[in-house]
Amino acid sequence: MQPEAEAHRSAPCWADLSTLALAGGGNRCWWQAGALSHLMEEGWVLPTQWIGTSAGAAIAAACLTTGPRTALDACKALYGQTARIFHWDKLLQGRFEFAHQTVYPAWLDAFVNDETFGVLRKSGASLRVAVTRPSRLLGLGASVLLGTLAYAVDKQVWHSIHPRLPGHLGLRQEFIDISRYSDAADAHRVLLAAAAPPPIMAAVNVQGAYAFDGGYTDNAPIPEQTLAQRQGTLVMLTRHYPSRPPLFRLRERLYWQPSQPIPVSTWDCTAKTTVDQAFQLGRVDAASATQLGWLAAQG
Repeated sequence: MQPEAEAHRSAPCWADLSTLALAGGGNRCWWQAGALSHLMEEGWVLPTQWIGTSAGAAIAAACLTTGPRTALDACKALYGQTARIFHWDKLLQGRFEFAHQTVYPAWLDAFVNDETFGVLRKSGASLRVAVTRPSRLLGLGASVLLGTLAYAVDKQVWHSIHPRLPGHLGLRQEFIDISRYSDAADAHRVLLAAAAPPPIMAAVNVQGAYAFDGGYTDNAPIPEQTLAQRQGTLVMLTRHYPSRPPLFRLRERLYWQPSQPIPVSTWDCTAKTTVDQAFQLGRVDAASATQLGWLAAQG
């Protein structure tokens, strides 16, 4: 019986990759940004097909517009102005007010706006953003509650990279190609929905129905693919799996994970958040992947 995943036998060639998928993970996604910034600065050509959810989708959008460093600077500026995550005084008014509700949309505005969105559209790249649709039987509230529990159980018990239990409860993952939009505001809305975990951030009405954080269904989202598409896909994870090598294959796809747990809080958005350390780990891991022959630039 073959293991679920096996380590690479020879250095996979970056030039052979057609699709780049970025998992979600809040601030852990700065590892992806750091790794990609290093490769971009070294002149590596990025794939034209992108998939992502939550903050991973936003990092993808940043790479296709202003660049990851601009997104990092915007994040640090906003975090530096944020004193606390939750406003307890608002509870007296019956409101759950988290800093993310203002910080995240403002951060997206830094690189997905009327001035920058044209860069993405003209790049010829496709960015498919994964959002979660609630179960038709459970409704929004129950879908969020049970989806959270199902995802946690699947991760803790089966340690799955791609959980299945949320889907069994009726939660549906939908992929929306924001590169087809003509209006930056529409793309912004989808990216916001893809990273909206109620009650921290409210579900968003997208194309006439509620959508929320794509990670509730699968934190490393992949749509249906042919064998050739799977073989040309690189998935950048944000969780560290100690039992797996830095690069490994799973169901014909290539997966790249951080060399260690990313040294940053997933949800903190205050000045003390160590986004620089997460970004730097990504750059170090990208340099190691090429220097040690884990990933080849040329065919």
